[in-house]
Amino acid sequence: MTDLPHLSLFAMPKPVRITGRSSSITNSFVNGVIPVVVPTESELQEALEILGMREHVTCSYCGDTSTEWDHFRPLVEKQRPTGYISEIHNLVPACGKCNQSKGNKHWLTWMRSTARL
Repeated sequence: MTDLPHLSLFAMPKPVRITGRSSSITNSFVNGVIPVVVPTESELQEALEILGMREHVTCSYCGDTSTEWDHFRPLVEKQRPTGYISEIHNLVPACGKCNQSKGNKHWLTWMRSTARL
């Protein structure tokens, strides 16, 4: 168990199984072969410090309380791997509302569109 209670709120994105629910079989397959690198507690602390969230962890997009990690850069675009993987360097704290609204979009495209913040 962590001695930092705010870290226990977060769960790494789960690896996607090829049989998992997805918008397409191709996206599900690509997500199924992309590695997931689980960060250490010190890596999580360092990431949050870099984001200026040492004490209070908030959604990187809207500022609400964060409940999960979001892939900052999508893992799959146009049914092809982007080269990004599930690792702390590609994850930011997010609230469920923003994470679902953003979906598989590039963060800047989403922010400039009809992002529901």
